[in-house]
Amino acid sequence: MFCPECGKKNADDAKFCEFCGVKIAEESKVILPKKPKKPMKKKTKIIIIVVIVLVFVLGGGGLILSNNFKPSKIATEYFEALINNDTDKIYDYINIPENEFTTKEIFKKVVETEDADVVNYQMVSEEKSSDGLSAQVTFSYTVEGRQNPLTQTIYLVKDKKNKLLIFDNWKISDGSSLVEEDYEITTFKDATLKLEGVTVDKKYKKDSDDSDYDTFVIPALFKGEYDVQMTLKNGLTTESTLDVGGYSSSLNTLELSDKDEKSLENTIKEDVKKLYDSAIGNKSFSDIKGDFEYKDSDLSDLEDAYGSFARSIQNNELKEYNLTSLDVDRISVTDDGYLYVTVNLEYKYTVKEYFSDDTVSKSDEDTAYLTFDYNDGFKLVDMTSLATYFSRF
Repeated sequence: MFCPECGKKNADDAKFCEFCGVKIAEESKVILPKKPKKPMKKKTKIIIIVVIVLVFVLGGGGLILSNNFKPSKIATEYFEALINNDTDKIYDYINIPENEFTTKEIFKKVVETEDADVVNYQMVSEEKSSDGLSAQVTFSYTVEGRQNPLTQTIYLVKDKKNKLLIFDNWKISDGSSLVEEDYEITTFKDATLKLEGVTVDKKYKKDSDDSDYDTFVIPALFKGEYDVQMTLKNGLTTESTLDVGGYSSSLNTLELSDKDEKSLENTIKEDVKKLYDSAIGNKSFSDIKGDFEYKDSDLSDLEDAYGSFARSIQNNELKEYNLTSLDVDRISVTDDGYLYVTVNLEYKYTVKEYFSDDTVSKSDEDTAYLTFDYNDGFKLVDMTSLATYFSRF
């Protein structure tokens, strides 16, 4: 080893120059960079994958896969899902039209399935159509508590859209028995409709000149009972159930929530009492108008109705009116978006006898028709058929 300072030769293991004393630097190891590998081309990868698949298919794996895609295999798995009431699997196998109302979530909510007490079963036949596009598989089975065997045939169709490589995929065509297609639902004009929380799009609304109702035509709905929410254009939201089956359903009567129904009943009690007390006291409508007014209200119809009502009450010499019970029989919606309420009333009254200052008290019942707006609560805007004749006999 030579000294870098004086250039004289030293021993190979010397750390300092024995002539000038300078530290002799250690040699560094030189690491040569590895030659980078060339990335595999995409085309090469595809060729390798295809070769592997072909080897698998031709080598016996194809036979295993093909057995898994036979109609008999699909039908057996579907039949077992029916037996076990496995709605997830049942949905996966059935062939149904696809839209926002035929999802698995809605299927599990509305379609009723029951556990079958099947003791044992076996496949007895499998047939394919001549064109190879459909098949039917028949099972024989026995149920608990019954000796004679039963049979069920499951019909399948080939799913042309979804294939696994060279293998056909089959779907259960019985799905059509679970679905109503082009189902019509009639609602009040300009109402917003929700089925199981999913809003019915306006694209399903049928063109019509009907001024009172709208009709929605939904391409496919599962047969079953749906939770329905309908919001009228005045903002009132109603909740009910809809049993889908047959051709169509109508939501042209309102089913209020318990809370809203109680609110309406209380409003009717208060308003009916106010009208009778005011008429008995010979008050004009201007005296009580403030009790019925609300923002943007139009009380012209109520004012006209009250005028005739009050005159009749005075002519019949009614002295006292007490409502004892009421029953809201029906609620519909007018062209103006008001609520037209049919209500059955039971009441007690006191009236002056003919040709005497004495009074007589009786009880009676009647049906009245009251019209309400909905504006942060129920607001009376018209009335007809409130009793004005009271028997003295």
